[in-house]
Order: sequence, then structure tokens, then C-alpha cells
Amino acid sequence: MHLSRIHLINFRLFSNSVFDLEETSLITGKNGSGKTSLLEAVHVLLKSRSFRTSSMNSLINHKQDNFILNAKLEGKLLTFEKKRRNTAKNNGYKTEEYKYRNFPILINNFSLAFLEADKEIRRRFLDYFMFHVKHDYINSQRKFKKILATRNRALKKNNEEEINIWTKLLVDEAEKITKNREEIFNKVIAKVPEFFNKLPLDERWKKIASQLSFKFFKGWDQEELIEVLRSNFQDDMKRGFTKFGPQRFDLEINILKNKAGDVLSRGEQKLLILLIFLCFGEFISEHTEKNVFYLIDDASAEFDEENLILALTSLEKVKGQKIISSIKKPENIKLKSVIDL
Repeated sequence: MHLSRIHLINFRLFSNSVFDLEETSLITGKNGSGKTSLLEAVHVLLKSRSFRTSSMNSLINHKQDNFILNAKLEGKLLTFEKKRRNTAKNNGYKTEEYKYRNFPILINNFSLAFLEADKEIRRRFLDYFMFHVKHDYINSQRKFKKILATRNRALKKNNEEEINIWTKLLVDEAEKITKNREEIFNKVIAKVPEFFNKLPLDERWKKIASQLSFKFFKGWDQEELIEVLRSNFQDDMKRGFTKFGPQRFDLEINILKNKAGDVLSRGEQKLLILLIFLCFGEFISEHTEKNVFYLIDDASAEFDEENLILALTSLEKVKGQKIISSIKKPENIKLKSVIDL
């Protein structure tokens, strides 16, 4: 299932525009022509928020009072409207079913820094993925964050009695979250070799794929979390926050035991990140009934010509809708749908 048509009214520079979309669509045009804005409109329809700004009013076309987005998905009409002085209206997007039904993956210059960027970027994506695989995960996360914040306040007040109470609660919730993460990430990691083998990769990338390994860091060393917190109690008191726990988790990607970011060129890093995102998306497609969407912004600027071809041909091998923006149309690649802005 994919978005077959999208209608933009007073959205950014689009006053009234309709675009037909296929399972794979390429949006081309010069800088400033609206390529990213069209991707943004899809993102707003699927997630009820922009990936470029927190201000929905800034998406309204200049001198207009509102914007409206419509799209067809699975035979249903999706509608999103925002007026300047009112909250956004939609036709059921806030329901639990809608939240769980669609899984858009945004791939842009920020997400393509997955290997070298701050760990928080990786954590946000991995938590987002977990939310779509295990529906109760977000409730566990919220509960854990509240407990963590309360323990940190107790640390700042040097209140040992409160710290002991909240430490026990934190450990109990941390174990649940970590167990879920390890279970799912181990399943995804186990699928990586098989997934890479089905992609149209050249010999160099087949070699890189054979040397890949993943290491899940749960947020503390191998001993029990309760023991880690006890041994670091005085340091936590001085810092005023909890240093170790599932809030510090990470997924390390290595090539022959070296960090992938230290081994690969920038172009190779970006392609590897894309392929890993595709692997996560394919897991969603195979293990859930969700619609997966890949929104790739400014592909020709992010990938050199050789890696761009590998990226596009790999995208063709995965389930889900692919909407790609690019300044120019790549040569030697045939795409069913090309939107020239």
C-alpha cells in the first residue's frame, strides 16, 4: 500500500498543487523549487508534524490563513488542515491505530550522520523503531523517564532515603526496557547478512558486508545495574544525575572490530547507514502489518554517483514506498514516476 496522490493547498510555496505518486517516485528540480517541501508534506500527513520546524504556522503559504493536505492511502482520504489561530485538524491521525499503522523513515543529512553524530541521534531512531515493533514500549519509556528524573532530583537534594526508593524502581523498569531492546535488536542484527546478500551490491560492498558486526551497549557494563548504581552512588551525587542506565544505550557498528565511521569514506558511511535503515524497515514490513515509507531528501547531494546508483537499486529491492528528492535525475536508472518541479 502506498500514497497514490497528494494535494497541497497553501503549503509553503505550493498554492494548489496535485502530484501522483507511485511505489517509487523521484522528485527533481532546482534548489528552491519545493522538493524538500513536498517530502515534508508527506511527513506531516503521516506523522502530524514537520521534520524541518516545530512551528506549523510557518508551513502556511505567505499571506494565507491556513494550509490543507490531502492524500489517498489504502483507498482512504487522509486530510490535515492547520489554521493560523487554531490547532491542527485531521481525520483521525491521533488515534492509536493511525500511530501504529504507518512507519515513515526520514533519510536526510542529519540521519545520514548516524555513525559519527552524537549518540542521541541513534537513540532517537532506535527508540522510534522500538515503538513501532512493541506497542507498550513507549509507555515503559515514559515511566522510566519519570523515575529517572525523580531520582536525579533526589540526587541533587542529597536525599539518600528518596534515592534508595527511586533506585529500586529505576532498576525494575530498566530491566524491562533493556530486555525488550536486546530481544528485538538481536533479531534485526541476525537478519543483516541475509538482507545484504539479496541487495545488488558490488564486490567491494559484499566484502564490507561480510566484515560487519554490531554491538549493543545496554547503558552499563555486564554486571547488574543495581551494583553499578551502588558503586557509582557518590559520583552520581556529585554530578546530580544518573550516569549509567538504559538512557545511555547505543548500537555500535563495526568493520573488523573497528568503528565503521573510522574505516569508511564519508560516501561509504552514508550508503551503509541507508542500507541499515532499509534493514530495519524490512524487519517492520516482514513482522508487522505497517506501511513503510522511505523519504530520502536531496539524494544527489548526499551520495556520489557510484553510491547513488547502489542506493537507488537497493531501494528497489525492499518493500514500502520510496519518495526521493534530487536536483538531477540519475543516469542509467529507470524510475516509473518522476515529478519535475
